[in-house]
Amino acid sequence: MNRQFSISVRELVSYVYRSGSIDDRFRSSTTLTEGTAIHQEVQKSYEENDQREVHLETFFDKEDLTIHLQGRCDGILQSEQGPVIDEIKSTSRELEELTEESDDVYWAQAKGYAFMYAAQESLSTIQVQLTYVQKRTKEKKKLKKTFSMDDLEAFIEETLQEYLSYARILLHIREEKEKTIPDLSFPFPSFRDGQRKLAGSVFRTIEEKRDLFAQAPTGIGKTISTLFPAIKAMTTSDVDRIYYLTAKTVTRATAEEALLRMDDNGLALRSVTLTAKDKICFKEETICQPDYCEYADGYFDRINGAVVDILINERRMTREVIESYARKHRVCPFEYSLDLTNVVDVIVGDYNYIFDPRVSLKRLLPEQKKKTALLVDESHNLVERARDMYSAELCQKQFSDMIDALKESKEKVVKSADAVYNDLSRLGGNKGGEFIIEELPGELEENLERFLSHAESYLQGEVEDERSEEMLDVYFSAQNFLKIYQYVDKHYKILGIHGSGGFSVKLFCLDPSHVLSETTKAFRSSIFFSATLSPFGYYKDMLGGEKEDYILQLPSPYDTDQIDLKIAPLSTRYKAREETASRLAQLLYEQWMSNPGNHLFFFPSYHYMELVYYHFKRYTDIEVVVQEQGMDELRREEFLQLFQPGGKLAGFAVLGGVFSEGVDLRGDRLNGVAVVGIGLAPRSFEKELIKDYFTQKGKNGYDYSYVYPGMNKVLQAGGRLIRSEEDRGTIQLIDDRFLSRKYLSLLPKDWGEYRIIK
Repeated sequence: MNRQFSISVRELVSYVYRSGSIDDRFRSSTTLTEGTAIHQEVQKSYEENDQREVHLETFFDKEDLTIHLQGRCDGILQSEQGPVIDEIKSTSRELEELTEESDDVYWAQAKGYAFMYAAQESLSTIQVQLTYVQKRTKEKKKLKKTFSMDDLEAFIEETLQEYLSYARILLHIREEKEKTIPDLSFPFPSFRDGQRKLAGSVFRTIEEKRDLFAQAPTGIGKTISTLFPAIKAMTTSDVDRIYYLTAKTVTRATAEEALLRMDDNGLALRSVTLTAKDKICFKEETICQPDYCEYADGYFDRINGAVVDILINERRMTREVIESYARKHRVCPFEYSLDLTNVVDVIVGDYNYIFDPRVSLKRLLPEQKKKTALLVDESHNLVERARDMYSAELCQKQFSDMIDALKESKEKVVKSADAVYNDLSRLGGNKGGEFIIEELPGELEENLERFLSHAESYLQGEVEDERSEEMLDVYFSAQNFLKIYQYVDKHYKILGIHGSGGFSVKLFCLDPSHVLSETTKAFRSSIFFSATLSPFGYYKDMLGGEKEDYILQLPSPYDTDQIDLKIAPLSTRYKAREETASRLAQLLYEQWMSNPGNHLFFFPSYHYMELVYYHFKRYTDIEVVVQEQGMDELRREEFLQLFQPGGKLAGFAVLGGVFSEGVDLRGDRLNGVAVVGIGLAPRSFEKELIKDYFTQKGKNGYDYSYVYPGMNKVLQAGGRLIRSEEDRGTIQLIDDRFLSRKYLSLLPKDWGEYRIIK
């Protein structure tokens, strides 16, 4: 019996007919919403007997393989000359540039559909049409060819033959994975308290195609408790791929460790870790042009060999492994890692690859999403991240600077930029500060689109111009602004802002829950988990949860006597800081003296931290290390390495910063934590808008805007202390507001009873 391998037409031709440039810096990518709208608009013009979104499939027996080829054709039109296969494509290029010789991969995709339909209907010839839609003008251009069945059979035979060896590799690694998953056991001698329940809940959620919101205590082992059951579900459910999403590098490393542990336990699947382009790029500047970067020059000539090589020889494709193979095959490491997401089983990366509309992986097709599970680690972070992802700002000064730089040489670009500048001037008017704009004028959108078109032509033609980088910044700002503008609805406010850099317009996302919900609906299942989804109702609401979603709140497995909880009712309000700084330094010193060892003290700002450090320096018997602004990854790692077992160190850090969450200092590496202040963000125009928005929705707007996000920072910082059953130490909360009923109710039960420090 032949082994069967399924492949879509798009995946087939994308592998065999790789072409074009990897430089996406100068192209307007189409969002899923925009692309769908363009397709639907074209399909509305179809005649009554025309067909839309037609599923086609066929089978080929190739030696010991049966290839199942399938796909969804945009349209099958009826004409006097017979059926026409219509393939719809949006483009940012000018339509006059497009000819029948353009875009081999698009013609190949349409020919794949044509072959399947012609075979199904026993046709000797069939017409194929590419319908291009210019994204800015919405004008259409149709290119049509006629193919005989003999032509199409030869095309398919040649394409499949070129793909066959690759298909065998993919089938081998799939069978290897499917063989090892059923026998995979939990890679530890036993489950910790709560781990089995979390793992079981994840497995059940994925099986039932639902979503789960889980709060699980710090140190329980959430990464392995979510990855393990999700992988087990790959053989019992229709799950092909898992995305493990997180906001921080350290938690991505934890996921890699969990996969390696399962690998040592007999698992055979492939994973890739995605690293930001600016971090993994081999060049000094991230310019993806063949005349600048040898890894971009000829990328598509070498990428297939690079993909095959790494798939055969590696399972854990970490950053270091990606970089090694990228140098070996001379391919761009970032694009290489993205190409691998099409064929590996687990992808580890930042939230933005799924949730950010500007950089998310457009190569994930709808049918692939239905077979993909999302594991969203530290998901409390996603609320503010999503608010930022779905907001955008357009600054007038960027355009004025660019006009000054280019006015003597680029008339079209300058004129279009000047039109945008004038639109912004009219919006700014004579007002000052920040204000709400009820509606953007239509001419601003039109002028931005016109500017993008001229800027794109300029950037593609003269990338070596010394002013191109300045142009590029403005280009991206305008492009991002228009993308986000598509999402503006009742969950947004449009702001006018007069600041030190001049006037700007901001599309401000008040409530990201709607866009998060719409994103996750496309996937089979989403698991949101964190140690601090508290209060639970707030985070489920803000992350787009629905009534039918599962919820899980696990109690802490640790004893309350592991923590000595203290509350010092000292005012940390801004006006009192100078007055109380000396006493605050004394409280921190007394904490260290009562339990000598390594302590971390968290402050609401760098300025406040430095003020208290000035007074703390008089205690010369304690070694102190202070967080610096703008620390890179190496410097951050050096900071953490100072916290060694048996050490006697006082660390000063910023609340909500890189050291207040995702940091794992087990055992004697950390003996105490102090949190100064309740984490409230300063009052601001934007925070007040969020407050008013949720108040109007019948919720406690002040809590949604200030209290809950601030308190989450406190809980995360306190959570650095107890990471295992053996850990013990002190948590001191310094602010008189911690003794109010509201804040006491938000403290975790496993922190135990508190005592007041006078």
